[in-house]
Amino acid sequence: MTQLEVLQLAPRAIGSVVETHCHGCGHTQARVLPFRYAFHGRHLEGVTCLRCTLIFVDPQPSAEEIASMYSAEYFTESSDTVGAHGPAAYMEMAAQGNAERAKAAHRLDRMVSKPARGRWLEVGCGPGFLLAEMQKLGWSAHGIELSEFGARHARETLGLDVRQGEVTPGHFVRGSFDAIFLGDVLEHLPEPVATLRVLHEWLAPDGRIVIAVPATMNLASAQLGLWLYARRGRWKTLRIPPYHLFEYTPRTLPILLAEAGFEVRELRQSAVPLNRMGLRGSPLENAGKFALQSLAHLTSTLFNRGGDRLLAIAAPR
Repeated sequence: MTQLEVLQLAPRAIGSVVETHCHGCGHTQARVLPFRYAFHGRHLEGVTCLRCTLIFVDPQPSAEEIASMYSAEYFTESSDTVGAHGPAAYMEMAAQGNAERAKAAHRLDRMVSKPARGRWLEVGCGPGFLLAEMQKLGWSAHGIELSEFGARHARETLGLDVRQGEVTPGHFVRGSFDAIFLGDVLEHLPEPVATLRVLHEWLAPDGRIVIAVPATMNLASAQLGLWLYARRGRWKTLRIPPYHLFEYTPRTLPILLAEAGFEVRELRQSAVPLNRMGLRGSPLENAGKFALQSLAHLTSTLFNRGGDRLLAIAAPR
């Protein structure tokens, strides 16, 4: 069975309006989109809020299911059904990416550093590789990670101060950090606004939060694909765990930050490099994606529009 499969039957009709709870603005109605996850014997459908347009999985997996998705296999395996879904296992790629990771750390440092580097928190730091680079630059580096495997590796192998668990008020006191970073993390969290509100408490009044997320639904190719699926009344069914509970866009990410008490100072768009694209469709579909991704590189570079990566820098209001 392939990773992506088109099915014609579903519990709820594509395009129908359903009662739910938007995790961004709290609205109670959303429209069903033509994509869904097949997960643990049921379908988790993509919907978009009729008020703020936030796209999310509905219903969402349980807390126990979410925790199970980030077992050791998430970091150590790579297949159609488990793993972080790169070209190889997460730990294998991390071992080969020291130079690129050091560059990323320097970019982050330039975004938020003051005359003196202070306390840095990485939320969802995984095994701690990027966090270690921030520590090398002179930050007092701390992390919090849901995965027991990731947190243990960061502590025992890299010697970092990383706590295992969810973002809840009890971990740190008000104003603990000068900078907080979430890299490809917010889309995995079931209650993004509640999480951001806790981070608002942990951030110093003059601090900065930096959030990097995928923005697949901002791509022209993704929008065209969903439109075509909807026109045909057919589903795009993903047979992988629903790691991404939310899909963010340049419109919805600032809305969530504002709901949590942040003011966006900068919002940058970029595009995933062509050699890192996930091309799992037919040759014709892949060719179309490649062409439109090339266009996304051009528009995001020249006009800060049409990219499938977002980076937000925000400050407490």
